[in-house]
Amino acid sequence: MTPPPAPAVVCVQDVRPHGDCTLVVLCGEIDIHTAPAISWQLDDLTPNGGADLLVDLRAVEFMDCAGVRLFDRARTRARMGGPHGRLRLICTRPASLHLLKHPRLRLGFDILDQLPAPVPPQAVS
Repeated sequence: MTPPPAPAVVCVQDVRPHGDCTLVVLCGEIDIHTAPAISWQLDDLTPNGGADLLVDLRAVEFMDCAGVRLFDRARTRARMGGPHGRLRLICTRPASLHLLKHPRLRLGFDILDQLPAPVPPQAVS
């Protein structure tokens, strides 16, 4: 895979397992300058679909439509390849919530207000 584009500000603060999903913690600003690097990281987490991503936006200070596009893309990639793929966003900032829930966009993101307790991974029989 090609290296990620160099963002104006590094926004991906942490990527780690959280129970049966992958937690991605973002911070700073998500805009046209930083979205390509974030999208590259999320693409790397969803190579074959069926991924369960939990993206924490609580430390994001600003987000524009580039953020909405990258989360829509990540959700589509996560859902490819299986029924268990999904994208959930943790967001409490009013301006970001307004953008993500804008009624004319009809995006229907799964938005949480706090980090859920980790669900243990299912044992494969």
